[in-house]
Amino acid sequence: MQAAVGQDSQGGGPAAGDGALAWSVAAMSDALRRLAGARAADIPQAVAAATEAVWWITAVDAAMILHHPAEYGRALAALDPAARRAVERSFAGFRFIRSQLGYSADPAGFIQRQPADCAPALTRTWQHLPSPPPQRGTARDTSPYREYRAQLAGRPLTEALTRTADFPSHAHAAASAGHRIHASTI
Repeated sequence: MQAAVGQDSQGGGPAAGDGALAWSVAAMSDALRRLAGARAADIPQAVAAATEAVWWITAVDAAMILHHPAEYGRALAALDPAARRAVERSFAGFRFIRSQLGYSADPAGFIQRQPADCAPALTRTWQHLPSPPPQRGTARDTSPYREYRAQLAGRPLTEALTRTADFPSHAHAAASAGHRIHASTI
C-alpha cells in the first residue's frame, strides 16, 4: 500500500496520510502479535504491547475517520447494529485508556493482576477501575470511562483489542482496494 496509489477526495494527488496510515495499521498488528506472544513470566512485555496496541488502535481509527470518512462510514454501516455499538463503544473505552496513560495512570494499572502473576498474558483482563475525578464536569467527560467499564473492564486483553482492531484494519483494506481500483481506471 503506497501513498501514491490513493487519490484525495477531489480526485487530485495521493490521499494525504495513506502511507502513514498503512504503516500505522502494520504497527497496530505488530503490537497485537507481541501481546499474543508474551509469556506468562514477561508481564512487562504484555503491558507494553497492550498499551501500545491501544495507542495504535485509536490512532488508526482517528486516521481512518480523517482520511477516509466515506469508507469508514460504509464499514460501520455494514455492521449489524449490536456489533456497530460494540465497536464504537470499545473505541471510546480505548480512548479513555489512552488519555489516562502517561500522566495520570500507570499502564500496568489497567491490567488485572493474577494470583502469583503466573497467568499467561493472553488470559489477563482489563482492570475494573474507579471513576476518575471529573475534569470539566460534563457528561461527555465521563462517557469514555463508562464505555471502558462497559466494554473492556473484566474482559480478556486480547479479545477486546483484536475485536476492535479488526474494524479499522478491514476499513483500511477496503479504502486501499477502492483507491487501487479508482487509480487503475484513470
